[in-house]
Amino acid sequence: MRRPTWTEEGGTLLNKFTGYLASKVFVVLTIVLLASIGGIAYSIVKLDRDNHLAALRLEVEQALHSVADQIQLRFFEAVLVAKNIENTLAVAGEINERQIARTVSDLQRHNPDVIAVALAPNLSITHSFPQTDNRETIGVKYWQLPAQMASVAQAYRTRAPVVDDRVNLVQGGTGYIMHYPVFLPNAELNTDQFWGVISVVMDQEGLLQAPQHDFSDPAQYSFELHPLKASGLVEALPDHRLSALKDKPVVTTFNVLGTTWEAAVRPAAGWPAYSPQSRNLVGFALISAIFLLGVLLAFRRLALNQTNAHALLAEAIDAIDEGFIAFDDKERVMVVNQKYRDYHPQIADLIVPGATMGELVVNWANRTESLSGSKSKQAWVRERLQRFRNPGQAFLQDIGNDNWLKVTEAKTPHGYTVGIWTDVTAEKRAQEAAEAADREKTEFLNNVSHELRTPLTVIFGRASFMRHSDKMPQAQRLMSALTADGSGCPKSAAAAIEYQKFITDQGAGIAESSQHMIRLVEDLLDWTKVSRGQLELDMAPTQLDEIARTVTQELRPAAEAKGLTLTYAGDGPAATVADKVRVKQILYNLITNAIKFTSEGKIHLSMLHSTDEIVFSVTDTGNGIAEEDASRVFQRFQQVDGSMTRQNGGLGLGLAISEQLAELHGGSLSLESKLGVGSTFSLTLPCTGATDIQKTA
Repeated sequence: MRRPTWTEEGGTLLNKFTGYLASKVFVVLTIVLLASIGGIAYSIVKLDRDNHLAALRLEVEQALHSVADQIQLRFFEAVLVAKNIENTLAVAGEINERQIARTVSDLQRHNPDVIAVALAPNLSITHSFPQTDNRETIGVKYWQLPAQMASVAQAYRTRAPVVDDRVNLVQGGTGYIMHYPVFLPNAELNTDQFWGVISVVMDQEGLLQAPQHDFSDPAQYSFELHPLKASGLVEALPDHRLSALKDKPVVTTFNVLGTTWEAAVRPAAGWPAYSPQSRNLVGFALISAIFLLGVLLAFRRLALNQTNAHALLAEAIDAIDEGFIAFDDKERVMVVNQKYRDYHPQIADLIVPGATMGELVVNWANRTESLSGSKSKQAWVRERLQRFRNPGQAFLQDIGNDNWLKVTEAKTPHGYTVGIWTDVTAEKRAQEAAEAADREKTEFLNNVSHELRTPLTVIFGRASFMRHSDKMPQAQRLMSALTADGSGCPKSAAAAIEYQKFITDQGAGIAESSQHMIRLVEDLLDWTKVSRGQLELDMAPTQLDEIARTVTQELRPAAEAKGLTLTYAGDGPAATVADKVRVKQILYNLITNAIKFTSEGKIHLSMLHSTDEIVFSVTDTGNGIAEEDASRVFQRFQQVDGSMTRQNGGLGLGLAISEQLAELHGGSLSLESKLGVGSTFSLTLPCTGATDIQKTA
């Protein structure tokens, strides 16, 4: 067993000392942390309590001011009502109960604190409004009420309204009474004579209520309201002036009808010693201390985990089979894997953290031979940087030697850019091969169609002669010879006529079949032109109503041969700029399709036009098309019945070509169909006014 060297022993001792020192430092930091948190928590709790108390006193003070303003307003309104009643008495000379009751009702409607308005001529109450609620006050004499007589006497002496301090009301409860002295003019004495007083009684509970505060409730607040003497002192020293400093009430003074009043209020249980948040703050301080201790304990582990996570991320990015690169918000490389460098061997030495995207793009363009010419390089650099700074859909990039990469870039919420590069060379080559095969197929169909059209045209022409063989000069001379008087042969003539009929029928069949094949070949030629974008339109001013009538007349025999009725209805001439031949072809295809798939009934072509568009509708009474099959009718080489035994022939190109022709005219082709009801194909073309047609012409 090997004995440790003195160097190893020294290192071990150093590690132990470092660990011991670290533990001591941790203990000291813990003590300092707990002491700091305790001091901070105490300061915060005290500050929160002071702020809460200040806010509460401010809220009570604002409510007290609101009550003071309310008291002033209520008594001011009471004075106005008393003056109004006084004027009524002066004019009428007597008490007009109805008018006074209406005045009091209006007052109580917007001032529910008013309990009663009493009229006391000669200081004896004779009327009290509302009368139904205050009958017990009738007959009360003020000189028998010492608590109110002093205020009545003061009102008489000063000839001004006086408000009583809080008194017990005859109606029950406590309240405040304003006594308004009434002096009516006496013509005989040529002076004003004292009539009596008008007393307005207000309920204390309603008068002392403020938003969120009810100062009349003794369970919530200790409230004092007293008038002050001229010296500024109250009659009797209230309790709030003897209160301790901590329970010092909120006090305000205000003027009511020339008298200064003082209001003081404090919570019934005294001002709070702590705020409602004190417990939460203490609990938060404890949780914070525990949390910070946990942070100190987890700091080393977190740092280690972060290092491990960074290493794992780097290894994972390096292990994926796609190129990966990430840039920060300054377009500088942050993370890149080896696969990305392999895809860019020209600048692999430059792809390092800190390199900017602009530098990489410029150097790649300069070192790549496939980009020739300074102008094309500059344009490519601008386009590439534009795509990088505004990433959208993925795109393909040629990296030379017929190799292709799919580039997918995206922005993160923090402004970083992430790119993933995937080798799609095999897919690209397969796509090019498929496109080449499709082009070869199209070329083949085009060539075959051209080659077939010439002999089919000849066959159709020859068959047309056979179809009308009985009208040919040779046939007529033969029949003349066989039917000549005295020298003809009746049996031979009959056989010749029968033979001519047979030749005519066979020629008609050959002509119809060849004509059908010519239409199929022409459909193939049109489709190859459309698919290759080589179909050109001869746009010219065209009357569509004439085209619709012509198509209907030409196809009516084919419909009648099948026992169908073909009709047309339009709403008048409709002119537009279009290719007359192609519009006619669309209508031919739609009506021919309707004849083909309608066994009985009728087919109707209609045209409606407005200032913006022209709409043709072909409606039939056929079996219709199921909803799940309706989407296939405009696809090439498609029919609803696609089996080899289907009853109706064709390549399934007519409607597909018609839809393409409609789109080339700036219009559209649509289908509305229900199974068992019938179908309606609608062709919509833009309508061009006469002025526009003239300009186009």
